Amino acid sequence: MASGKETPRQRMIGMMYLVLTALLALQVSSAVIEKFYALNESIETGVTNAAIYNGDRLFEIQKAVKERGNRSDEIALAKNALSLREKTQEMRIYMEKLKTEMIEKTGGYDEDGNLKGAKEETEVEVYMLGTNKSNGKAYELQNKLNEYVAFVSKLSGKSFPKIALDAKDDPIYKNNADQKNKDFAQVNFAQTPLVAAMAVISDLETKVTNMESALMTQYMSDVGRGDYKFNSLKPVVRATSKYIPAGTKYEAEVMMAATSTSQQPLMQVGTQNLSVNSQGIGAYNFLASGGAYNAEGLLKKTWTAQIKVKKPDGKDTVYTVTEEYFVVKPVIQIQSAAQTGLYFNCGNKVDIMVPALGAEYNPEFRATGATVKSTGTKGRVYIIPSSPTTKVAVYNKGQFIGEEAFKVKAIPKPTIEVRVNGQLVNARTGISSLALKNISIKAIADADFAASQPEDCYYKVTEWEIDFGRGRKPVPGLGKMLPTEQQVSMGGKSQNLQDKDMIFVTPKKVMRKNYLGVWEEVKVASTPILIPILNN
Repeated sequence: MASGKETPRQRMIGMMYLVLTALLALQVSSAVIEKFYALNESIETGVTNAAIYNGDRLFEIQKAVKERGNRSDEIALAKNALSLREKTQEMRIYMEKLKTEMIEKTGGYDEDGNLKGAKEETEVEVYMLGTNKSNGKAYELQNKLNEYVAFVSKLSGKSFPKIALDAKDDPIYKNNADQKNKDFAQVNFAQTPLVAAMAVISDLETKVTNMESALMTQYMSDVGRGDYKFNSLKPVVRATSKYIPAGTKYEAEVMMAATSTSQQPLMQVGTQNLSVNSQGIGAYNFLASGGAYNAEGLLKKTWTAQIKVKKPDGKDTVYTVTEEYFVVKPVIQIQSAAQTGLYFNCGNKVDIMVPALGAEYNPEFRATGATVKSTGTKGRVYIIPSSPTTKVAVYNKGQFIGEEAFKVKAIPKPTIEVRVNGQLVNARTGISSLALKNISIKAIADADFAASQPEDCYYKVTEWEIDFGRGRKPVPGLGKMLPTEQQVSMGGKSQNLQDKDMIFVTPKKVMRKNYLGVWEEVKVASTPILIPILNN
């Protein structure tokens, strides 16, 4: 019954169920964790390279100022560049310390050098969010990042946008009903595995070093470093990351190591002309496509840029640079009540998600051995198998992501259930002829099938027979009945029945209504179900 107080045992079982459900919902596959780990390592490598590059820029600025006679205005620029470098290093040291402390709080490393707590979420959340904004490290991080942006803006005379945003200010989350009310700490570190939290901090480090790089470039231009000699030119590519999930945007900067504000180079990748800014930096981006991944889930690719500049004698010269990158195979997550297999010719509702693509996920599906129909929700589809094997290829914005194979199961036959006066037939006790009022028949769906496919499991017996037997002969005065409904009244027929007579109920035609509301016939065994008449 639905009413009444629950017993302590019932409350305990209910609580255990809720905890189990939450644990299952929070499970992250080892493949996803490994990809996050690889992505974080790639980002950290990019940050380290950018930091080295920016340090070289500072050295070149100081050297140029000295070579140009230590002009007072340029000395001030060199001091600003040094202050910028020191502030950036201070910020990076702090952020690296956060990652180190998170690793320590989640168990550190095992003897093979792997993170023990790679999937750990609770310790990360406690450390980063704390009990309130006064002791949560993420809130301290947000304040320090905002202070850094304010420092850089003041130093450069330009207004740099904040990089530690609350969800309501972040274009990725501001229109997401589930996320838009979260603050910076909650949206980035709540219920977040260690490796993902590390990647978030590493990404913020990238933004910090990018701001430093932009300002260092400005300082180089201001001290006249742009008046370079052409014989020292070297083409350089700076990519955000060499490891990118298929279907997401690849971004890189193509530049000459020494640029000139007086002449801009012309840059091309294939037949595409790149947009070049005032510092002589070209921007290049495209959607990465998947393909034949290796055993580690990586696909190595390259692209080549041509940079045309004028030599001191006025003639054009072309420099060529080739950059390699790695496409990371995204993990396709299948969420469905039919994870153990799809039912043949049924509308199997399946969620096909690629978490690594995030807001970039705009999937298309192409099936072999099945039809795929949209439900109107992104990533959620009906798969209707038409052959024993089914494969579904996932594309994102036209780019191939991967393919998933599904087992296809036959629809289990329904159980034929016969009732007398609304009660199941008992072959041992039977029913007395005087008590016999009506006979009904139903086709009952298999329990697992009904739970998995509630829109495909409605059955109806449309044709059935009722015969009456006495020994090996029909009961006199009673002919065969062919009901058109699933329940029939016996009326006065029961008066002709004697002790030990038999009633034979035989299903002849069963129909099933599928998720589209279309009826189709189901073949069932025409085996009679016996109802004994026992008057004594």
